[in-house]
Amino acid sequence: VQQADRIYLARVGYEQVPVDAGRRMGGERTGIVPRPRDALLARTTPDAAPAALWRALQGKRKVGSELAAFEDWLARGGRGVRDPLTLAAAAEALRRQPGCAGCRERLRAQLWPLLMPPLPAPAPRDAGDAAGRAYLDALAEPAR
Repeated sequence: VQQADRIYLARVGYEQVPVDAGRRMGGERTGIVPRPRDALLARTTPDAAPAALWRALQGKRKVGSELAAFEDWLARGGRGVRDPLTLAAAAEALRRQPGCAGCRERLRAQLWPLLMPPLPAPAPRDAGDAAGRAYLDALAEPAR
């Protein structure tokens, strides 16, 4: 009774169409766009004006040229600035009172988010244990 209920189907596989040797690796190649070689994006260089002004504000020297370059950069659109009016007001306050320490610190604090963080330094390799060092020393010795 069990075998009477079973249905048997013949195995059918996929049969590929034979390749025409005359058309293989031939044909028009117009309109084919090459794949990009490197999918990694290049790191963008930071704008020099905010970084130069931030470094100049660290000391007590005059920041006239750095401040002028920063204001020009800010007027051109200033990449990454969330609140340009606050920055412009802090720069103008420093221009009016060049000796104001509070103005310098406020502007310096507002410049901090615009600076690009430095690249991390590579971690030093572990020297290994005594057996590992002996193995590397043996590799470094000339063959006898």
